[in-house]
Amino acid sequence: MVQMRSRSRFRCALLAAVAIGTLVPGAAALAQEQRRVEYKIEAGDLGEALKAVSRQSGKDIIFTSEAVLGRSAPALHGTYSADEAVRALLAGSDLVAQFRKDVIIIRGRSKPSGDLADRPADQRDIVVTGSRIKGAPATSPVTISSRDQIEKQGATDLGSYIRLLPQNYNGGQNPNVAGGGAQGNNNNVSSSSTLNLRGLGPDATLTLLNGHRLAYDALAQGVDISAIPLAAVDRVEVVADGASALYGSDAVGGVANIILRPEFRGTEISTRFATTTDGGGRQAQVSAVTGSTWSSGGFMVAADYLSSERISAGQRSYTALMDESATLVPSVRQISIVATGHQQMAEGVELKIDGTFSRRNSKYDNPYLNTGAVTENGLRSNPIVRTYSVSPSLTIALTPVWSLNFSGTIADSKADLHSRRYAASIETPGRLVYGNDLKALEVGVQGTLAELPGGKVKLAAGGGIRSLGLGVEVSNTPSGSPTIVTEQFHTRRAVQFAYGELTIPVIGAENSRPLLYRLDFTAAGRFEHYEAVGSVATPKFGFRYAPSPDLSLMGSWGRSFKAPTLYQQNQIRQGVLLPGSIFSDNPSGLPVLLLAGGGTPLSSEKAETWTATISLTPRALSGLHLQASYFDVAYKDRVSVPIVGATAALNNPIYANLVRLSPSSATVEAEIARLPQGLSNFTGAAFDAASLAAIIDATDQNVARQNARGIDLSGQYKFSIGGSQTLELSANASYLESRRQVATGLPFSRLAGTIFNPPHWRAEGGLTYSRTSFDASLFVNHIGGTSDTRSLPELNVGSFTSFDATLRYKADKTSGILAGTEIMLSVLNVLDEKPASIENSDPSLPPYDSSNYSVIGRQVSVTIRKLF
Repeated sequence: MVQMRSRSRFRCALLAAVAIGTLVPGAAALAQEQRRVEYKIEAGDLGEALKAVSRQSGKDIIFTSEAVLGRSAPALHGTYSADEAVRALLAGSDLVAQFRKDVIIIRGRSKPSGDLADRPADQRDIVVTGSRIKGAPATSPVTISSRDQIEKQGATDLGSYIRLLPQNYNGGQNPNVAGGGAQGNNNNVSSSSTLNLRGLGPDATLTLLNGHRLAYDALAQGVDISAIPLAAVDRVEVVADGASALYGSDAVGGVANIILRPEFRGTEISTRFATTTDGGGRQAQVSAVTGSTWSSGGFMVAADYLSSERISAGQRSYTALMDESATLVPSVRQISIVATGHQQMAEGVELKIDGTFSRRNSKYDNPYLNTGAVTENGLRSNPIVRTYSVSPSLTIALTPVWSLNFSGTIADSKADLHSRRYAASIETPGRLVYGNDLKALEVGVQGTLAELPGGKVKLAAGGGIRSLGLGVEVSNTPSGSPTIVTEQFHTRRAVQFAYGELTIPVIGAENSRPLLYRLDFTAAGRFEHYEAVGSVATPKFGFRYAPSPDLSLMGSWGRSFKAPTLYQQNQIRQGVLLPGSIFSDNPSGLPVLLLAGGGTPLSSEKAETWTATISLTPRALSGLHLQASYFDVAYKDRVSVPIVGATAALNNPIYANLVRLSPSSATVEAEIARLPQGLSNFTGAAFDAASLAAIIDATDQNVARQNARGIDLSGQYKFSIGGSQTLELSANASYLESRRQVATGLPFSRLAGTIFNPPHWRAEGGLTYSRTSFDASLFVNHIGGTSDTRSLPELNVGSFTSFDATLRYKADKTSGILAGTEIMLSVLNVLDEKPASIENSDPSLPPYDSSNYSVIGRQVSVTIRKLF
């Protein structure tokens, strides 16, 4: 049986519109002749009217929300075939319908050949993030951005796109983070770009590619989203809500799903050149997309090459106190390749496969002093990162309403960090190698359990196994000495999981009544067992209630979790013997053994999340979408160092369970036996196991808590201004309050709104004018100010507001030598906004908050694209 698959591609205006990606299941549609149905559809939204026709006629209708967004449909009363009904609804519009035996494809007249209209309808499976059931109602807000929308904002890769997303915090792992780790917990290790929703950490946001996992990057357990070329992307879907009940570990802050173009017809080549008006950062980029389709399948291959020069402190006036060689933004050379394809192997059997490869070489210098070059005292780094993944899947239609899916993934990421450390001009080469790999197998089934007056009750269930691997090797080669390996291990962890999801439509189009236009309930649950960690069960429940077609309310509650990283579980346990004189409340004056690092068994970090959303799509003002959401995340058992201020811990009741006073010699010897590198004695005296004042356990443990709550606001209004001309207004804003408790018994400290942490407010909004061959966009991006809590009184750090402009001309296929050509001019940060200054006790550090505010300045770029 063919099912209707309709995909929403709403622009992520002030937060995504409500019923995104709704898939309307159709009845059997294999009859040779179309049956005629009596319709009673009132005038209103065109997309909803088309779904009603599909539902009642049983014939699939495929369209993108971009094609029907802002369009109204006339009333449809009478008896029609499906084809006749669609013709009546599209009358007077510039939309084109392709009528096939089992499906109707609707597209705009100017749709390029590489897009949906050229894909065999029965080969296209729409992936809707936030549910494993096709057509399940959205109960959590979803932000959806198509490739076209991303380009209109001026973003040229997925890394720059996520740095524009208000729900994302740019700290953590980000190539624009400077300072060598001196700005909070933010550090550019591998020049990768990882999502950090709600500022909960890159390891607390799950990133998927076409619904499957990828290998982690370096140590942070994030996924490098910039390794996927934008040319290969169809859209990006972001659910900023806990989703472990659906996807498992890491989906605490939310989940992002990168949806690839499933196929392409023809060849498209683009070149881009960019420079900054303040100096440095010149870029050259070449990308190509090619593919083909046939009656039973299709494929797409995309490749991208990027060369980007570094930006140094000597090229920015406000970093004059730093050494001029200090890197603010690293140089990058990256090649990325993505391939995807599908083939119908037999009736009801389809094979799909996705593959990725990327290699990035970046360089940056971090001088330790502002009085000399990096080659005198500093660190010169050259991270080389190579990643790949292969993910095949096989879908079998068991019956007209049930399907079975087998999928697997093999993925690998190797970060090879070459470094040269300089001290008094003496060079010490070093190398850090972090290798992550993933192997996964999964089987799932979904289909219809029963049919209620409100619609079909649907179930998705499945399970599988994963194997995660991490290899670490840290070495250095002192001058005149052999290479010394300071840390080396390789470890694996097995994961078993099972999940289930259920949707129950209580009220639908067939049994609606006043103030009860639609009512749906969803329930999901997942069980995961992590080797050496334990088992976790995570439920999630949601609802969507629409009193009318104009207004809907939805909410969700659930639990999420994040398993400790493999590095946290396997890092070296360290022991340091410190002189007793530095500890308060130590009358004996005897030395103290301080334990740090790993070695303490860790359990999963756990969170409770809930959201409430109201969405307005008034029929009286077609094209307007407004949405507001409240979110709350209570995150506990976070892995952290359990002691703040170890020298005052001996008689602090908060740390009573972490301090062993007057330990026996047998206890001390037992602890030392657990230290792979032995004891480091800093007392200046011989070690005596019988003469210790205490043992302090400051190893990583599940002790920290973090709370995040706030509101998301979104709005979009698209309307016609005559002929093929349209205007689109959009806005997206997020307000965040968050705080953290480092260890039990300690007070909570502010996070959001403080330096090197997410600001309270982030917002973006824009205006886009479009006509057949031309569009112009102007976007404003605002990142709120913070407080510098490193000094008293606290100092204000100013906000950052930039304007981005894009002009794009598209020649149609009949324009002679320019046929199929697209030219785009972008000016980012038109007014050359600069980050606010901050005060540092060390003048070699960046005098701005690089985790929040960009140092790139005004950037001008030109892109030329040709479709063959």
